[in-house]
Amino acid sequence: MSTEHEDNLRDLAAMFAMCGLVMRNDNVPLDNVVEQSFLLADRFMETRTLQPVGIAGIKKARKKKDTE
Repeated sequence: MSTEHEDNLRDLAAMFAMCGLVMRNDNVPLDNVVEQSFLLADRFMETRTLQPVGIAGIKKARKKKDTE
């Protein structure tokens, strides 16, 4: 059972996935783009549960050392 927050996050991830698929014009038929978007969103949510800190796939930037 998922929470409302998780459902909203999944919908948001699907929306961004859909934008990416449409912008990339990856030969995904438009009648299939919603299904593909939610498949990508589900992969995002699965990865997020494996790495609960931060956004999946984004690592913290390293701080630059002072050279002066």
